[in-house]
Amino acid sequence: MAMCKDVVDNIVGYIDLELDNKTLEQLEKHASGCPECQAFIRTYRRMLELAGKLRKRTFVTQEVRRRLKDFLQSQIRSN
Repeated sequence: MAMCKDVVDNIVGYIDLELDNKTLEQLEKHASGCPECQAFIRTYRRMLELAGKLRKRTFVTQEVRRRLKDFLQSQIRSN
């Protein structure tokens, strides 16, 4: 029988559906009756969603990139 620790230990495989059927069934059975695990799974899924959105954002402007590139090139030339 799966427990909360099992959900935590297998969260990546659970989310990505990479677990064998027996393990997946055990985790789903446990999580269906465990509000803490349900919250953990929801939170983990949301974290992955937000991390994916962050990957798409540009935090450095083109101007900063250009200036950094120019600076690094000048440092390489001077050494």
